[in-house]
Amino acid sequence: MTGQPVRLQTACEGPMVPSPLYQQIAERLRQEIDASKPGTKLASEPALANAWGVSRFTVSRAVEALVDEGLVVRRQGAGTFVADRPLRRTPGMLLSFTEAVKAAGRVATHRLCAFEKWPGNGVPPFESDGPVTVMDRLRYVDGVPIARHHSVVPEELVTATGLTRQIAAREDFSFYRFLATHGYPVASASERLSGRLATPDEQVLLGLNDPAVLIVVHRQSFDASGRLLDMVEAVYDARHYYYESRLIRNATADREPVNDKTDASSTVDGGPGLDFGRGRLAGRKLSGKKR
Repeated sequence: MTGQPVRLQTACEGPMVPSPLYQQIAERLRQEIDASKPGTKLASEPALANAWGVSRFTVSRAVEALVDEGLVVRRQGAGTFVADRPLRRTPGMLLSFTEAVKAAGRVATHRLCAFEKWPGNGVPPFESDGPVTVMDRLRYVDGVPIARHHSVVPEELVTATGLTRQIAAREDFSFYRFLATHGYPVASASERLSGRLATPDEQVLLGLNDPAVLIVVHRQSFDASGRLLDMVEAVYDARHYYYESRLIRNATADREPVNDKTDASSTVDGGPGLDFGRGRLAGRKLSGKKR
């Protein structure tokens, strides 16, 4: 990828206040990045500065903004390269983290940060009817940490499957696969997405700057009988994760206004719904008992 001369916006072009010069350069680089393959090398900062007639400091600020967005990566002594594409989630397809990463042609690993037993009743951020085991895992894609999964599993399910710290610590461990091979396949799940700023602990684990935005996924997984198998709070570096949904408009919406009797939360293909103040994932508390 080489820098091409670009006509930068100036204050003389209209009443609009121009964006800072480095932001204009960053936007031009985004356009080039969108048309490039992951791993493509950007022109050097001195070359870009010379091509665009600006200072190297201005170009460096533009590139740093792209690094913060996760669009490019700097490699010491080698240069700046287009980053891998973010992990894409498609609603309607229930895949584990490992399966989703593998489907994208990439490699998933993890590091077990905690494997602890709790008595129940108030396991943050969930509630439980009885004893549970909490798994805290740092998830990697191609060796880069992009997510942290905080899982809560009924203790009787842990006992029935023989799940141990040693098993969960294996780099290739997939919880959904483990459940399936031990007679408890996951059949369905409900989840909710939200966003928030990363905590100091999350910034360190995921290598984030301050402030940094996270995508938070709360998921409940069920077997075919409707038994709740686990609850997960998964936080993702927003630079490496996005959620894609296909929406279909109901024809009645063009004829009738939305009112209290209209289901404003319904979506298609499991896409995100609207939540006017409920603020919690719909569903039951974690329980190992069949309902």
